[in-house]
Amino acid sequence: MEPATVKVYGLAAKTRRRYLIESALGLGLAAVLFLAWWLGWPWLRQRLQQPELPGAARIIRAVLEQAPWILLGAVLLKGVEMVVVLRCFARLPGKAPGSLARPGDNQAASLP
Repeated sequence: MEPATVKVYGLAAKTRRRYLIESALGLGLAAVLFLAWWLGWPWLRQRLQQPELPGAARIIRAVLEQAPWILLGAVLLKGVEMVVVLRCFARLPGKAPGSLARPGDNQAASLP
């Protein structure tokens, strides 16, 4: 019997296990990016303080100054997505803990 799948954003059908692994990797990557920003930003900020910087460098500096808030927003959005997707998995018929699977229950659910 095939495991239950949910189409995330209507693009790819994913099993619960695959979705949780991909989510954990994404959140781990966000943590690595925050750590890299935390360790490298003081040095980079000092180098970007020069008054003769081109406009693109000023934009990059402005974005990097807000990087922790951007990452926090992305993590919060991922958390909301995870709640919605995991609820979708929970709504699949016959997939509740302790229930027996019936033939033909391998329907793919889809997020709106």
